[in-house]
Parts: sequence; C-alpha cells; structure tokens
Amino acid sequence: MGLVKGYDTSSDSDSDFVISKSIPEKKNYDLHKDAACEPSQQKILKRKSCFTKSELKRRRKTRKGDGPWGSWSESDDETSEANEIQIEQQDILTDTFVEDKQDLEVEETVEVSNFYGESEKDYQGRGYLHTPNDVDVDLNEERISLRCYLPKKVIRNYPGHLGGTTALKFLPKTGHLMLSGGNDHVIKIWDFYHDHKCLRDFQGHTRPIKALRFTDDCRSFLSSSFDRCVKNWDTETGKVKTKLRLKSTPADVESRPTNPHEFIVGLTNSEILHYDDRVSEKQGLVQTYDHHLSSILALKYFPDGSKFISSSEDKTVRIWENQINVPIKQISDTAQHSMPFLNIHPSYNYFCAQSMDNRIYSFSLKPKYKRHPKKVFKGHSSAGYGISLSFSGDGRYICSGDSKSRLFTWDWNTSRLLSSIKIPGSKPITQVDWHPQETSKVICSGTAGKIYVCD
Repeated sequence: MGLVKGYDTSSDSDSDFVISKSIPEKKNYDLHKDAACEPSQQKILKRKSCFTKSELKRRRKTRKGDGPWGSWSESDDETSEANEIQIEQQDILTDTFVEDKQDLEVEETVEVSNFYGESEKDYQGRGYLHTPNDVDVDLNEERISLRCYLPKKVIRNYPGHLGGTTALKFLPKTGHLMLSGGNDHVIKIWDFYHDHKCLRDFQGHTRPIKALRFTDDCRSFLSSSFDRCVKNWDTETGKVKTKLRLKSTPADVESRPTNPHEFIVGLTNSEILHYDDRVSEKQGLVQTYDHHLSSILALKYFPDGSKFISSSEDKTVRIWENQINVPIKQISDTAQHSMPFLNIHPSYNYFCAQSMDNRIYSFSLKPKYKRHPKKVFKGHSSAGYGISLSFSGDGRYICSGDSKSRLFTWDWNTSRLLSSIKIPGSKPITQVDWHPQETSKVICSGTAGKIYVCD
C-alpha cells in the first residue's frame, strides 16, 4: 500500500507513479483511453491551427467568462467591434474639428487698436511719433555727448501687463516712447514723459508675446507670439501691414537696419526665415537659413545690415551674410552654454551675449569674431531665464537683469561690478533697456508684470 492514498508505490510498476482508479473517469483525464483510440480519432484530438471568424468569436466568448471582467451580455461581443469603430470615427472627427476651429480662430482674429491719449494729432497734424519739444532733454541728438551715470534707485513704475511682461523696448534714437508686450496677449505703447500713461494698445495675438522690434524708421514695429504669427503693425494707427502664419513658433524677430521692408524670423524648428514685404510670392519669403541644429534663441543685425548674428539651443553662435545660406563664422566650444540674448555695443566694435552659465561674454564684431577673454561680466544669476542686457548711450556701462529681482551694472572697460539695485516684486527681471538719450534712466520688468524706471 502506498504512503499516500491514491498512489501505488510497488516496484513492479515501470513508471514512477500511476494514476489511481479512484480519480473519476473523465474523457479529458483518461490518458490510456486516449492512447488506445484509433488513429482516425487521434487526428480529431489535434489542435486546430486555422479557425473561421465565427469560431474565433465563439472562442473569445468562452475566454471572457462570467467573472467581474466578463462581458455584460452576449450582445456586447457582437457590437464591440462596431462600437470601437464608431469611437475611432468620433475621435477623428473631434480632432479635425479642433484643428479646423484653431485655424478659424487664427483666420478670424481681428486686430484692434485703442487710443487712450487726449488726441491722436496735435495742432499741426503730427502724431505721438513726433519728438516732443517741451522736454528738458534734447532728444534729437544722434549720439549722446554727455557722460552717463549709474542708476541708483527706482523712481516710478507703470502698470505693465497682467501675468508678466515678456518684451520691452525704448523707441530708438529719441526714447520718448516705450513699447511693451506681455502674457496678456496685448502690446502697449507708453509715454515716457508727461503723464506716464499708456497711449495705445494693439490687440490681435491670441497667445503671449514673444518678441518686439521697431523698424529703422520707427513708423512700424514687428511682433512675434506663441500663436505662431508674426505681424507688422503701424506704430501710430495700429493697423496691421503684414501678417504671417508660420509652421513653428517664432522665437525672435529682427528688422534689417538699412531697409525697413526686410526682416528675419527665428523659429523653434531651427530655421531662420528671411522676408521682404515687397515680394508677393511665398508671402515674401526670399531665403531660408537652416544650418542650426536646434531652436533659434536670438537674432541681431549688424549696424550696417550686411550681416546678422544668431544664437541657438545647439550652444552655437553663427554669423551670416545677408541672404546667403552659409554661415561665415561659427562660434562654439565644448564648455559653451546656450545664449538666449544678443546685443551690440554702441561703439559697433563688440557684441555681447547673455549666457546660461551666469555670465555675459563679449565678442569682436570684426573678423575673426573671436571672444574677448577679459571682458566677461559675472555676479548675477541668469541660468534658466532668457534675460536681456543693455548698454548706456556712451558705452561706458552694461546692465542686465537677474533671476532674483535685481538690476546689475558693470563697468565696460574693467568688467567690474558697480551696482546692484533691488527691484520690487521678488520675481525675475528679464527685460532691461537703457534710455538712448538720458544719462542714467533704465527701464526693467519681468514676470511681476510692472515696468520700473530706475535713475
């Protein structure tokens, strides 16, 4: 007798164990009977390799079972495929509707401009672009002849933009107006003197403003936004002269100094597009520069308009001849970081780049375009933010914002940090611009939204 009931431990058996007869004789477990069946019946026991659609559907039903994850009813299996197809069709229709709706929003966007001043024209029929004569400062000088001084404190502020100011520029040459754009999708032009109020707003973008640039004659300005649109606005009337719908987000836009009809746009898909609004074909596209390997961060034209500089997230800075898709110089290094902002020194001998390693580097504006080893400005915190920089009118000082709500000023000749002003708001200061005719006035703003004037 075996040690375990149901098993035989006698040595006479050839196998290690034998199934006891106490197990119920079922067809699935009767191995001897299956082995003794006829060859014709053995073929039936083999697994069928091919099934029809109806058999497959029946097998799926048996596999689902009656558990908590089983089908609700037999009709569910028959209609599941139809329901899946219907759901897919609904998703496709929904996606198509959303895309069409977005396109319609872009097409149906109406540009609106509101004037908030007392009168658009003076008694001689001149708009606010005309340089005022009732100001103590002579704003018609080509270049400032007085020595500039360090700003010491915040003297006033403007309401700015709700949610943060993303672009801020003085009117070139005179500086009696300043242009700003923000996360509220609105562009505003402010009176720097007199009442210090907003004179006109420009509404037409559906996403936050990315960059603003005046043309050389200041009669119009360019705006780029996260809605993938670039628009050319009339500065006085608020009408849109040119509107471009691009395939990628325009990270920066720059107008050619010698020709207000030409401008370049840097996209996040690593391309730089060159436009001329006098050309009717391809919306005025005359050239594409595509040697960068990542999204464009900043663009800057040479003062004579013959070349331009570009920086990218591929951590390189390239210099291009106008309308030639081959860079004449690539500035790169293994230790170089990406540079989100570029600006040219008033002497036109250098250009500076804000770097993500908390430094400002200087480069020669003449061939071979090498980096100046001694003109490195540090002490501020700019990593992680696209912080701008600016120069005083005489070129003696360079100033920059900071991620800790401070305004830094350095001496250009010695690279020594001279002052640090704490700006209210305790948020990063990303936009800075020095007045082109005043000796010590600087405007700055950032994610706090308000625009501050330091003197």
